Amino acid sequence: MALGCSFFGLPWMCAATVQTISHISSVSVYSRTHAPGEKPKLLQVREQRVTNFFCSLLIGVGVIFAADALRLVPKAVVFGVFLYLGLSSVSGVQFVDRVKLFFRPAKHHYDLSYVRKVRTWKMHAFTGVQLFCLLVLISVKSTDAALSFPFVLLLMVPLRRVLERFYTKEELHELDRDDCDADKSGSDEEELSHEKGSYEETVMPV
Repeated sequence: MALGCSFFGLPWMCAATVQTISHISSVSVYSRTHAPGEKPKLLQVREQRVTNFFCSLLIGVGVIFAADALRLVPKAVVFGVFLYLGLSSVSGVQFVDRVKLFFRPAKHHYDLSYVRKVRTWKMHAFTGVQLFCLLVLISVKSTDAALSFPFVLLLMVPLRRVLERFYTKEELHELDRDDCDADKSGSDEEELSHEKGSYEETVMPV
């Protein structure tokens, strides 16, 4: 995967979901001028390959030279670290935010683009479909049918096509977008240009 990404100039990724998401979160730049109680907005991701390289290098060194010491670490501690990394990585994920909206009155919903542009019942229906698919994937992965997980995952593609019959392109764009809100204030743009500064002038080692 890393070799293929290198050929096409794409950022290095790894199959470990928690590690990858945690790395992306650590190199993300968020706004610091938001109002109290408002979620910070993602301004940019400082994509580079140094931290990914050293993370993989340290993992390899740990496995080769510290294998005996690692066996002494209780499994509960390891699972606790993974649980913490997983929970800390879901902050700002639109799907998680929409699940929270199930338990909030409409007047207390977030002031975000997908809340303003998609009807509440359609947004909840879309979230329900996503939640059902997630439960199906978890149940398949947790049983003896785990070998069929990739095939079940591929079935989500035609399901996505079916949803196009019930949602407009604009609605699906809002519900599928990576960032929570595309509306950028003037102060955020100024902060972004200020943050770029010396970073854009830095030559990447890779």
